Amino acid sequence: MRKLYLLIALILVASLGLAACGTTATQAPAATEAPAATEAPVEQVALNPYLGSNKLDGNGVPPTFFDDIHIRRAFAYAFDWDTLIDEVYQGEAVQSKVLSLPGMPGYDMDAPHYSMDLEKSAEEFKLADVDKDGIPAGEDPDDVWEVGFRLQMLYNTGNTTRQIIAEVMQANLSQVNPKFSIEVLGLPWPAYLAAMRAHKIPIMTGGWLEDIHDAHNWYQPYTTGTYGARQNMPADLKAQFKALLDEGVGLVDPAERHAVYQKFNQLYYDQAPGVPVVLVTSHAYEQKWVSGRIMNPIFSGLYFKTIAKAADATKPDTLTYATIGDADTLDPALSYDTASGEVVQNVYETLVFYDGAATDKFVGQLATDWTVSEDGTVWTFHIRPGVKFHEGGDLTPSDVAYTFQRGLLQGGYSSPQWMLAEPFLGVGIDDITLLVDDSGALGDDREGLIAADPAKLVAACETVKSKIVADDAAGTVTFTLAQPWGPFLPTIANGWGSIMDKEWVIEKGGWDGSCETWQNTYGMTSAEDIFSTIANGTGAYALDHWTQGTEIVLKAFDGYWGEHAKVPNAVIAIIPEFGTRFAMLQAGDIDFMDVPVEQRPQVDPMVSEAAIYDAETNAYKDPVPVCKIDTAKLGLERFELCEETNNRPLRLYFGRPGLQQDVILFNFLIE
Repeated sequence: MRKLYLLIALILVASLGLAACGTTATQAPAATEAPAATEAPVEQVALNPYLGSNKLDGNGVPPTFFDDIHIRRAFAYAFDWDTLIDEVYQGEAVQSKVLSLPGMPGYDMDAPHYSMDLEKSAEEFKLADVDKDGIPAGEDPDDVWEVGFRLQMLYNTGNTTRQIIAEVMQANLSQVNPKFSIEVLGLPWPAYLAAMRAHKIPIMTGGWLEDIHDAHNWYQPYTTGTYGARQNMPADLKAQFKALLDEGVGLVDPAERHAVYQKFNQLYYDQAPGVPVVLVTSHAYEQKWVSGRIMNPIFSGLYFKTIAKAADATKPDTLTYATIGDADTLDPALSYDTASGEVVQNVYETLVFYDGAATDKFVGQLATDWTVSEDGTVWTFHIRPGVKFHEGGDLTPSDVAYTFQRGLLQGGYSSPQWMLAEPFLGVGIDDITLLVDDSGALGDDREGLIAADPAKLVAACETVKSKIVADDAAGTVTFTLAQPWGPFLPTIANGWGSIMDKEWVIEKGGWDGSCETWQNTYGMTSAEDIFSTIANGTGAYALDHWTQGTEIVLKAFDGYWGEHAKVPNAVIAIIPEFGTRFAMLQAGDIDFMDVPVEQRPQVDPMVSEAAIYDAETNAYKDPVPVCKIDTAKLGLERFELCEETNNRPLRLYFGRPGLQQDVILFNFLIE
């Protein structure tokens, strides 16, 4: 099928390339008629190169092609999810039916969704009115069904998944009607991004990897946020989505939020501004001699604290994870990548944390308990007493308040602080500099910020401090939000909510806590950040050393306040080359490793038992033995489950949907 799609693509591109596109939208005057001397020159109109002729003439489409709801629905019915799952993901993905993910408010396995149905696709095309003359295309010889169309579907070069998504759409539309022509075009990432931001791409695939595990972080970007803006979605439709978004994010009770997001799901399905594609499912290995690993997809890699290792294992006193990439920074306020986040979540701790493998339940970590006001705007956390930082300092509420104040004031658009800025400062205020100059001109401009009005700088800092107040005598920290914020707990449960020792940060040269100086540390980059390479948390592991590009070594912290780590040492080994990692796995020198999809057939024969994900419980079942492995088969069919144990070395976690998905997006007004 993959070869068929490629062949069709080559034939279409070759044939369509022969058709010339016009360069102007005006007609030249007759040769015998000279224009008057005072007549203005004829205006030259630049046409969109991705729309063919830019007209509904069989060789292009008009810029408003996708503002017709029947066109969008017709495209949705023309997509084949099963082919994508088998061809790209080797059977290890599931169709996305809604924008939210399992375990979130709004996720609904029974929600209305599109599936491939070429007959329904044809019906929708016949209902369209692309030429806007009031006559359905099926009854109009001048409309899309009889005339046909030609346009280009773009992807960023090197993104094979998006390329195949476009090829699947291309092949199926040609089956619906041979007059329907899609060209699949790859652009280098800078050109692709520029075209997307300029609203020039007619149809594309947009991907999202969540920042926080909450429905709002999925619904917002695809409607009123990043992608919604790039689709030129009509104002009235965006307003409908925004009303539901504001209602949902302003509720704290998950059941109430779920009810709102179900309305959102229905609206997104009815209007079809985009088509969710698939969620890739888990395929993670570990040596059978380890136990206690928490398989929570939200975690940034491994959470070593709960993992034990058998006494007869290779190197029983050390957990070793072979990964492909190094961390960027160990400053929790700046850490925004999973490699850095993995170290942060083991060395530092947050006020609340995820309850085991659950993605929607929280337990106290550095907070023993918390309350929220009836209107959802005031959160009060009781800080755990008797907690020590690795360097010997005592945890206090002042440390907590300082940490959040420092993060917001350090800000910058290369950091995750925008997720905290909006709850505290208001929707749309995603960086502290907007309190100094609401034009946004000071974003990521430390020099400009330093030169700003000192009174405004102090006022911005005082606003932040007024929102986050410590009471050391009562042992509490109180957060006052700008509005109710349903996903507040998942927002502060991530690495950027990790608590630092105020005295230690100041001693090492960080922000001194004064409202007269915060601008000097605004917009830090990892290269200049003092705290990129050092760490002092309260976690079960402390940083021993980091040899950049080689390894990060953690040591169990003897003074840890809770249940101590079960293995004394943890090593994150940076080994980009797969062959080296695989040889170490075979030799038993590592306990966990990164395995690219295309390399799984080499590792799967080592699987002894498998823990299979259960969608109904949103958890893995207990591991069961694997009798045989057939790498020629796809998905779970590759593994024959049985009751007889074997001596192969690996355990496999299989089938849990991940936290990233693509959505096919339609541009309502192509510029």
